[in-house]
Amino acid sequence: MFLTHMALDINRRETIELLKNQALLCLTVRAAFAGGNMVPLFRVDQIGSRQWLVILSRLRPSLYMAHERYGYLGVFPSWETFDYDDVIEDATNGSLWRFELNASPMGLCPAADERLLDETWLNHWLRESSAHNGFEVRSLHLMDRGWLDVEEKHLHYARWRGSLCVTEAELFEAVSMRGLGVGQPWGEGLMTLTRTYGVGE
Repeated sequence: MFLTHMALDINRRETIELLKNQALLCLTVRAAFAGGNMVPLFRVDQIGSRQWLVILSRLRPSLYMAHERYGYLGVFPSWETFDYDDVIEDATNGSLWRFELNASPMGLCPAADERLLDETWLNHWLRESSAHNGFEVRSLHLMDRGWLDVEEKHLHYARWRGSLCVTEAELFEAVSMRGLGVGQPWGEGLMTLTRTYGVGE
């Protein structure tokens, strides 16, 4: 598995339009892979003053086209790709991790039901999901939630940050690669990990 970070130049009009359009973002990520049929997990992170496109994929992406349209023109390349297999392989039973997750609990909905944005319900969904996917949530902060317009419907999403303990490594490895929730056709479900050794972090 490969984890890629690409810096997005938000001073470009094209980039602003990209960030408003989940379908266009999905097409842009697909175009980074031969054939354009792969839909890897991805999300947009803000780190400091910059926006970063983060992609988790089985193949190494080629982001030349995306860089020309949405990246910093004076910086080449504007992306870095890392081997993520070591991180996943280190996620053994009992290991502790900080995580950031962007997921869609409900997928596409015909209407934006505000009840699905309730913090208690969303946090309960994640804790319940973790029990079936090889990890236990230790701490949790709901950072964002809302709706993205996709295919004339509404894609339900939420973003969390927190800490977890791996309880069943094989299940956890599988969900780390395929994504959590039901929004994978639109790139949702990416959980990135940072190792921590402090109990309760």
